[in-house]
Formats: sequence, C-alpha cells, structure tokens
Amino acid sequence: MDSLSFRNVVVIFVICHRVVFGDSNGGANGFAPAQIRPKPIWNATYTDSLKQDLLLNYDKFARPTQHYNVTTVNIGLSILHVEINEFKSTVSVNSWVRLSWTDDKLKWNASHYGGLSDVNFADHEIWQPDVMLYNSASGSAVSHLGGTHCVVKSSGEIVWVPPTQLVALCDLNLRYWPFDTQICYLKFGSWTYDGSEIDIKIADGAIDLSYVIANGEWDITDSNVTRSVKYYSCCDEPYVDVEFKLTLTRRSPAYKAIIIAPAVVIIMLTLMGFWLPPQAGEKVLLNGCTSIIISIFMVYFTQKIPAMGSHTPLIVLFYSSSLYVVCFSMLISVAVIWLSRTQHTRLLPWVIKKPLTGTLGRVLGLQHYVKENPLHSQRVTTEEMRDHQVTDFEEHQTRDDHQIIGTGRKVPLQHDWILFAAAIDRISFIFYACLFGILAAVYSV
Repeated sequence: MDSLSFRNVVVIFVICHRVVFGDSNGGANGFAPAQIRPKPIWNATYTDSLKQDLLLNYDKFARPTQHYNVTTVNIGLSILHVEINEFKSTVSVNSWVRLSWTDDKLKWNASHYGGLSDVNFADHEIWQPDVMLYNSASGSAVSHLGGTHCVVKSSGEIVWVPPTQLVALCDLNLRYWPFDTQICYLKFGSWTYDGSEIDIKIADGAIDLSYVIANGEWDITDSNVTRSVKYYSCCDEPYVDVEFKLTLTRRSPAYKAIIIAPAVVIIMLTLMGFWLPPQAGEKVLLNGCTSIIISIFMVYFTQKIPAMGSHTPLIVLFYSSSLYVVCFSMLISVAVIWLSRTQHTRLLPWVIKKPLTGTLGRVLGLQHYVKENPLHSQRVTTEEMRDHQVTDFEEHQTRDDHQIIGTGRKVPLQHDWILFAAAIDRISFIFYACLFGILAAVYSV
C-alpha cells in the first residue's frame, strides 16, 4: 500500500516537471513550453503584428528615451475661429494644435512588416508630452486637447493634430470700443518637464491662417510666435515656453450705424434748440427728449460693455459728457424763456443793449430782432400784446455825453429783453458747437 502511494507521487512529480520545464525530446511526448506572447490571430494583419510588438512592455507614462536625452517637441497652430468675451476678459480660439516628437521605443523596420511605414495609435496608447496652455481660463485639465489618434512613422516620429477650443485669459483694452484692437497671447509649455527633458520648438509655419472662417466681428490683422527660455530662482533647470501672439481688430460697420449716427443726431438736436425763438417752450421739450435718448444709450452700453476699473471706452465718456451738456443746455433754455416771457419793469442796461444793436448783434445774427418794432408790427398777436409792455424813456445822458435819448421816444421794453435772450441763445450755440467739436476731437484720438 505504501509502495503504491510512493509510485503515484513519483508519477505526478514527473508529469509536473515536464509541463513546467518541457520535454528534452522537443515535445515528442505531447508537452510543450509555456507561451508568453499573445496568441496569434488567425487573420492578423501587419498592423496588428506591429502594434503588438511595439506595445509589448511599453510604458506610456515614461518618457520614451534615456533620462539624459532631450525630447524635442515641435508645436504649431492652425486657427479656425476667434471670439472675444469682453465680460470675462477671455479669447476663445478654435484651432488645430500641431504637435510632433520622436519616440525611440516606437521604431521598426518597415520591410519586416510588409512595407508598413506608418500606423495610427490612439492618444491613450502611447506617451504624449504634457503641453499645456499656461494662461488657460478653462481649468487645469489637459482635456482642451481633443482625443484624436496619433500617426507614428517607422522612424519613431509622431504627429498629433488634435482639434481643440482654447480659452485663454486676455488683458482687454476697451478704451477705443467699438473701434478697438486687442492683443491676446496663447502661451504653451510643458507642465512637469523642464527644458533639459522636453525642449519645445516652433514648427515650420507655426501659425496657419488659411483655415480661418470669416468672423462677423473680429479680424486677425497680425500674428507671430516667440520661444523663450526662463530660469527661476527656485530651480537651476531652464523652462521653455512658446507664445503665440494674435492681434485682433474689431469690425465696426454696424456700430457706426448704431452708435455714431445717433451721436451726430444728439449733437444736432442740442444745437437746434438754440435757434428756436426765445419764447418757445419747445426748447425744454427738445432738450428733455435728447437727454432721454442719451440715457437709453447709456443703458445699452451697460449691456454691451463690462464695468471695468480702467480703460473706460471713449464713446461712453462722450455720451456721458453729452448728457451733462444737454442738462446745462436745458438750464440755459429755462433762463432764456424766463427772460423773454416775464414782464419786466426795468430797462435793459445800456451797456448790454448797445453791443447787441451794433456789430456784435450783426455777428450773432440779431438783425431781425433789432429791426422789429412790436408796437407798429401788423403781426402782433394777443399773447405778444399781453407780454410786451411799452414805457416812455426819460432823457438820459452818459458820463461822456455821447449818448442822448430824447424824451418822449417810445422804446419797447419787453423787446429789449427778448433781444438779450436771443443773444444768449446765439452765444450758447457758438459755445456748444465748439464744445462738441472739442469733445469729438478728444474722444476720437
């Protein structure tokens, strides 16, 4: 019984030994060595065989070269569309990021694989440089680079062109809005590797604008690329980055019709109020309507432009200044109406009346008021008869005895004050015309 058990143990041991270590007769007795390679597919292609051979024991998290060697990454950008968000101070660029580098672990002899010189790999199958947009406004993930396949050549060169939407922070200057030009930057660099491990260089034709889709608001007027190497106080290694500079100019034909044309109308309405008759109450109504129009545009600006701490748009300053100007114009109109409608009991001082009836009056275009005599005019209305008052002048003599007014001469008292009110209107017109011209010159520079 004991000898039978011993024989069974010996037989089991011999069988296990031959299974594990093989048979010296080359498997003639039915035992073969263990296979460590994947089982071949019955219809495997050269691509399948090549990928199996290349990815066997491949570590996609390790840089595919010796630690003392440098991996050179070339970067370029093909821009499709550009858009600026003024409220967030960001620029959104739809583009294709063109990256290329050499992987020493992904090289093969094309003749061993049916002349296969390149093959596609998914982005998660092989190592990729951690090139990041430094001034990204969309978080810290690398997800802004699309998950497209990489093209690997037999020489180990890898080309990766992921489509992406880059959202970068941009320092906007809206002072000349809506005729502004903005300069935005896209800064790329490796996030964890220094310049002694990954060297980022500018690819040929780094910025390609041939695919740009016409935008309704922005034009790319200039672009360039710069590569810089920086040393920080914390580390001895250099850090490399590549910066794409985009100069964007806003298309503004629509804004000329929406904003500039109303500004011209506002100026004309304000100045037209000074040419209305001094007694016309429509002066106040006209100025009130003008101030409402300006206020509406100020509300419109709050919807289109962010409330920035600096770089206030000049067009906003112009409209706000115009609102102040119209308010003061309304005060002048109220004063003119009061002077022309109030029944005055005192004479207009001769020092004021003399220039108005002389050269100054002709310059201001007051001849009509100077020649008009309300007492003998055939067009005197009931309101004018009520508003006008005629008194007798006594004989007056100035200090130099050059001006003598005879007694008994009838002088329209109210008419003199209307002449004075009309002169205020004319002077205000000239002043405001110059003021608007200065504002337009200052805010258009």
